[in-house]
Amino acid sequence: MSGMMNKYRYRKCSFIILLAFMLTMVFNPVPAYSQSAFPDIQGHWAQATIEQMAEAGIIAGNSDGTFRPDGQITRAEFATLVVKAFGYTGSGKVFNDTADHWAKDYIAIANANGIVNGYSDTYFGPNDQITREQMAVMIVKAAQVQVADAAPVCKDAAKISSWARTAVATAYASGIIKGLPDGRFDPQGYATRAQAA
Repeated sequence: MSGMMNKYRYRKCSFIILLAFMLTMVFNPVPAYSQSAFPDIQGHWAQATIEQMAEAGIIAGNSDGTFRPDGQITRAEFATLVVKAFGYTGSGKVFNDTADHWAKDYIAIANANGIVNGYSDTYFGPNDQITREQMAVMIVKAAQVQVADAAPVCKDAAKISSWARTAVATAYASGIIKGLPDGRFDPQGYATRAQAA
């Protein structure tokens, strides 16, 4: 009899604890971002965007828990980001230098959808740091933005490679890219992880 009473008290106590926890969650829900997942983006100009993309599973941090927003990003990483962000699927070309790469499938999907090309038919350069003009070309293709006829509005427009000129102009016209604070685009400069986000 005492064993049954103890079981009853245990169940009653467990139920009360569970009910109190549920009421706490209803009236004091945990905010989506009570604290940034990445300690090194606090106060960064791209913090909100990075957090939104991390929550959506589009981007991830490093093994040490940091994001390194001002670090550079590779062609493979950006192709992966774009495929995830736009939900592209399919199967495309596997380049000789991507056959054993962790991003092989993402690069193949991006290629199948006309978002990326290799430097040649066999070479993609997955670990090369992505330039800002390469990034502009990929994002304009991925977003399928209406192509702009106007020239890019930036101080160093003459330095933009001919193959990227239309994409950069389109990115400017559509507001995807705003350029650097000093008015340059820096086409051959390497993009940062924050800029990519």
